Amino acid sequence: MTQIARRYPYENPHQMQPLLPGEHRLDTLRPLAAQLIAGAGALASHGMPQLRAALREALRPMNSYYTNKIEGQHTEPLLIEQALQRDFSSKPDEARRQRIAIAHIETERWSEAAWPLFDSSLFFSARTVRDIHRHLHEQLHPDDLRQSDDEGSVSRVIAGEWRTQGVQVGRHIPPDPVSIPAFMDAWHAGYRHARAGETAVIALAAAHHRLAWIHPFLDGNGRVARLHSHIGLAALGLTHGIWSPMRGFARSQPQYYAALAEADQPRQGDLDGRGNLTEAGLVRFIEYFLEVCLDQIGFMQGMLDLGAFENRLTQMLAALAQTPDTRYLRTEAALPLAMLGTVESMERARFKAMTGLAARTADRLLADLFKIGVLDSPSPRGPVQLALPISLFRWLFPRLWPEAESAGT
Repeated sequence: MTQIARRYPYENPHQMQPLLPGEHRLDTLRPLAAQLIAGAGALASHGMPQLRAALREALRPMNSYYTNKIEGQHTEPLLIEQALQRDFSSKPDEARRQRIAIAHIETERWSEAAWPLFDSSLFFSARTVRDIHRHLHEQLHPDDLRQSDDEGSVSRVIAGEWRTQGVQVGRHIPPDPVSIPAFMDAWHAGYRHARAGETAVIALAAAHHRLAWIHPFLDGNGRVARLHSHIGLAALGLTHGIWSPMRGFARSQPQYYAALAEADQPRQGDLDGRGNLTEAGLVRFIEYFLEVCLDQIGFMQGMLDLGAFENRLTQMLAALAQTPDTRYLRTEAALPLAMLGTVESMERARFKAMTGLAARTADRLLADLFKIGVLDSPSPRGPVQLALPISLFRWLFPRLWPEAESAGT
């Protein structure tokens, strides 16, 4: 056995098989994928289109927070909100984490525009993966791309470029860096025909693991794999910007890591498929992936119910009216605020009329609604729009992003 063979146990793409479970195993996964597709469709049919549109942007910081939390590189939600206003910490490590958070938000937004429709041949190409990595890392400061190992050796992550050195991830030693192009070509070939429906959803889950297993970049592999899955689900018309598996992965991080590691294992006997790697482990990772998605869809069902949203607005207004700075808030604003979840905007006069309050009281109420950030407007006298600042998540979307709730206290 040569020295290089001992160092890199994986040098040939056939060692990555199976890329998808066998047909009999796929049949056991299809009902779960069908349930996901049906649940996503039901969620998108809720009658609050403007709330869904506002959530798309409001949830990007949350997605960034959770994917970076998995890597141990997250920062406080309030610091993310400040960074979105170009207000960066004077502390170098905090500022670095803020830059990483903003880079993820921008890449998520850019990626959804770059791949609005699902084309499996394009989406599972090596170029797509490299483009996601490049966009994410080109936004960072040069010092953010420096990586030190346990021995103090410093390497530089190059945006969009395959790694040129060996790495170890837990117990897993990813393929020889020289063979990465061949492995990525095989990755593409294995998933390019999963064009739609249940097969495409299952392929996204399987591809997530195999991309992490190849570990094609020196750094950023987990973030890229999660972005790839998020964008794929969006392109399939399943997320509409109102849910992402990133939250589920982070909130079940031990299970996420365990499922990834289990699918890394070699084949476990004659009943464990026909490839070099365990088919049973891959099936369990796909099941975990689909169950995370279903959990996120189920959680968001309650967040988008019009009556429940109005009740949460009422509770928020009653509580914040006890604060001296916003003492003019009134629960009468809950109804027009909820209605703003169904329409793009509303004239100020109509909004105030819907409260049923006297003109002067309604004017003061409106000023306080702008003060807490739940209303926005393109001009000082223009129509009002619903806004969803992180500081109000504790009221508007309780338990959606618990770490952000302290920002509203």
